[in-house]
Formats: sequence, structure tokens, C-alpha cells
Amino acid sequence: MSFVTALLMAYEPAKRLMRMRVTVESNLVGVRMMYELLDQEDTLTEAPDAVDLVPGPGAVELRDVSFSYGAGQPVLSNVSITFEAGVTTALVGPSGSGKSTLLNLVMRLYDPTGGAVLIDGQDISGLTFDSLRHRMSFVGQDTFLFSASVRDNIRVSHPDATDEEVFTAARAANAHDFILALPQGYDTPV
Repeated sequence: MSFVTALLMAYEPAKRLMRMRVTVESNLVGVRMMYELLDQEDTLTEAPDAVDLVPGPGAVELRDVSFSYGAGQPVLSNVSITFEAGVTTALVGPSGSGKSTLLNLVMRLYDPTGGAVLIDGQDISGLTFDSLRHRMSFVGQDTFLFSASVRDNIRVSHPDATDEEVFTAARAANAHDFILALPQGYDTPV
């Protein structure tokens, strides 16, 4: 009888442990993919006379931009669009219409095959990668939070950010008031 009782008592913890194992394994796949991406060599090279991006309001302009992946069909042809600084703009379209390609061009993960991408009037092809990419953030459609405080999750891309910079980022994401309402505010574990 005591063996059956012990077996029943061990069943739930064992079941939880197996679920946790599956979760850890699926997270490890994501971590491996992230490291593979980080280990890839840049296919673009920085211009020898590249300069730092001069901080400004952040207007982004694509001027007569064309792009194709390899020798394939053009994904973008002579696209001209301006994203005004401080204005929320939605880029909407079906899958494969070039939305992600536009973002990749602005972050200079690819260079256009024609035209130019400018930030505050500065052609990004003449900018240092560091100065360009340190002023960018990307929020994907899939969210992921680390098992840490809200503050530490916000600091992921800039670990040395001051509390004021963390608060500014949260305000920009319209999350500051929500975070303050959490039981421990910015120190609430996720």
C-alpha cells in the first residue's frame, strides 16, 4: 500500500519534470539558431571612409530603391517612400510583398541593387555599421522574454542602459504605466 501511495505522490512531479524537459529542449533549439545567426560572417563590407550616423530625428527615406535576392526576380523596383520621424507608420501587405526586405535594407543587412536608403538625409551605405545598428531596434511578431526582471528584459540589447534609459524605452513602447502597476514595477520577475 505504501508503495502505491509513494508512486501516486511521485506521478505529478515526474509529469511536470517531463514537461519542463520538453520546454528546455525547444528553447535550446532557439538558442542554437541564435548563435548560428550571430556566428555568420557579414556579407556586406563597411566603406573604408565610413562615418558615424549623426544623431537626428530619425526620418527614413527610400529613394528609387530596387532590390533582388541574388540573380532572381526583383523584389522591389524603384520604390520611393519616406517614413517621417515621430510618426507611426504601418507597412501592410501580403506575405512576400517586400515588407521584411524594406526593413532589412534600412538596417543595412542588404544593400539595394539600385537607389539609396537615407536616414535624416545621410546615405546609409557611407555609415559605419555600429553607428547605424546601435540606433535601431526591432520588435518582431513573436515575443520572447527571458526569465529575469522586466528591467533586465528591456536592457537585453543595451546591458549598460541606465534606469532613465530603460524608462524612456518603456515610455516609447507605451508600457511604462503598465510596468509601474506590476507588483514590483520594473523589478517584477517575468
